[in-house]
Amino acid sequence: MLSDTLNTARKNFRKKFKYSMLLTGGSPSKKFVIYTRGRTGSTVLSDLINCHPDIFCDVEIFNFIYSNSEVKFPHLYIKSCSKRAALFNKKVYGFKVKISQLQNEHKYEDYAKILEELSEDGWKFIHLKRMNHLRHKISNLFTTKENIYHVKSSENLIRPKIEVDCQLLFDSIKFSENVERTEEENLSNIPNLKLIYEKDLSDNTFHQQTANKVFQYLGLPSHAVTTEYRRLIPENLEDIIINYDELNKCFKDTEYSKFLNGK
Repeated sequence: MLSDTLNTARKNFRKKFKYSMLLTGGSPSKKFVIYTRGRTGSTVLSDLINCHPDIFCDVEIFNFIYSNSEVKFPHLYIKSCSKRAALFNKKVYGFKVKISQLQNEHKYEDYAKILEELSEDGWKFIHLKRMNHLRHKISNLFTTKENIYHVKSSENLIRPKIEVDCQLLFDSIKFSENVERTEEENLSNIPNLKLIYEKDLSDNTFHQQTANKVFQYLGLPSHAVTTEYRRLIPENLEDIIINYDELNKCFKDTEYSKFLNGK
C-alpha cells in the first residue's frame, strides 16, 4: 500500500539523516535530561513543563520508534536533536531517556560515562521515579496486556480487568528495585533534581508546584501549567485486577503490603 511505502520512506530518511540538524544553527541556551523509566509519569511531566514558552521537552529520543536504529554517536545525535528547540523558537531543550534504552537497546557499555559527560557539558538532570514499586509494575502489566498507555480527561475509558501472576509480579518488583539502585549509582556524581511520582505528579493539585520546582531548577521564571492526562490505574486495585484476593493474600505479609492501598 502507498501509506506503507511512505512510512518506510520516512523511517529511512530519519535513519539516514539522524544527525542532519547538526548543520543548522540555534543551539539551546539551557539543556536538561529527564532520566526515568516507563510508567513514572514522564508524559505528564513533559506535558506540564512544555507549557512554558521557553521550553521544548522532546520525546524519548533513544526509543527505537524515534531513532529507528542504533545510535552510534550518542553525543552528536543528542546535539542534533537539541537543535529542534530553535525550530519552535524555544531557548531550552530537554529530552527523556530510560536506562533500558541506553543499556539494552543501544548497548552502550559506557552509558554511565555518557551521562557524566552530558553533565559536564552543561546538561541538567531530572531524576523521575516511583516509590510504589508494586503499583508501578501493575501499571506496566496493564499497559502491556491492554495496549493502553495514557488517558485524557476528555476520554471516557472503561478499564478492562486483568489477571496478575503474583510470583511474576513479585520478581518484577525485585528487578525494579535493582534498576532503581543502578539509576542512583549512575547519578551519584551528577547533580540532579529528584522528583517522585507519588509526591509530585499523581495528585494534580501539586502539578503547578512541581512545574515551578523544575522551572526554578532550570533558571526560568514560573509559568502556569496544565495537562489533560489523568491517572490510568485507579486507586482501588480491585477495579482492574480479577484475582485481587489472591494478590492481597500473596503480598499482605510482605514489605510491599503498604503499597496495595497507596498511590
